[in-house]
Amino acid sequence: MNEHEFRDALRTNMSATPEPPPMNEGPVLDAARRDRRRRRAMWAGGGSAAAVVAIAVGVAVLVPSGSGDAPGLNVAAGQPSVSVTQTTEAPSSAVSTEETEPSWPNGQTDRTATEGPEYDAGMTVLTELEAAVPAGYETPDDLVGTGDLAGSPMRTHQANYDDTFDGVEVWTYSADVALTKGDGVGRLSAAVRTPGGPGVGEGCDMPPYWGGMGDCTEVLVDGKRVAVVTVPPGGRDQFDQWAGYRHEDGTLVYVGQAADRAFTNFPALDGLPFTAEQLAALAADPRFHLD
Repeated sequence: MNEHEFRDALRTNMSATPEPPPMNEGPVLDAARRDRRRRRAMWAGGGSAAAVVAIAVGVAVLVPSGSGDAPGLNVAAGQPSVSVTQTTEAPSSAVSTEETEPSWPNGQTDRTATEGPEYDAGMTVLTELEAAVPAGYETPDDLVGTGDLAGSPMRTHQANYDDTFDGVEVWTYSADVALTKGDGVGRLSAAVRTPGGPGVGEGCDMPPYWGGMGDCTEVLVDGKRVAVVTVPPGGRDQFDQWAGYRHEDGTLVYVGQAADRAFTNFPALDGLPFTAEQLAALAADPRFHLD
């Protein structure tokens, strides 16, 4: 077969083949538009879902389950998301869920020392108070109260932590005994406050310790100014008379006496165990100036 015969055969074969349909760009463009719309819908749906998740997380952080609305956030009014992000944090001084526990010295669980040197100091005050009881009186250690104090011991001592001032711990050591003579029962108490606390003044200018204020008279004991307060009838709280003295280092000593024991049904003594001068001397006695 020469070149002319080959060309004739090719033309014959092409003439016998059906003609393809003409090209049309419409279907192609329609398919492209549908694909673009589908991608936009997918992006929009994903963005909305992310926004919903972000808002839900923000609300969950601000308003824990069962806690109510957070300060500054009005959930019912539907605050904008920007307001939510602005209220997620608050100054530590304004929001606190921790309760401050009191700090007691020496491992104590409250103000009262139940062992150690402070406890021993309270016991010392009791020992010295009993040693100062006038002749003819007794201080039974097994006497218990009646009336409002039914069953309570009538002989006690205590070491109380008052506070810390300028780095100095201030304590009050106290003792209380029932004085008995015959059938009568009276009362004698002492309190020693260590230096460093608030309050100034000597004699009648020093701060009172017990209630039942009365007429104050200064008594000189070896040149020391001692306050003696006598409570008039009707103005008495628990003591008929008390004396107070401030040592040079600031230690405060108070001694109180009563002819009966308040809040009990015991009969009273015939009179006070100490005169005003004797009570003042007891308050200024070095025995209560604890080192």
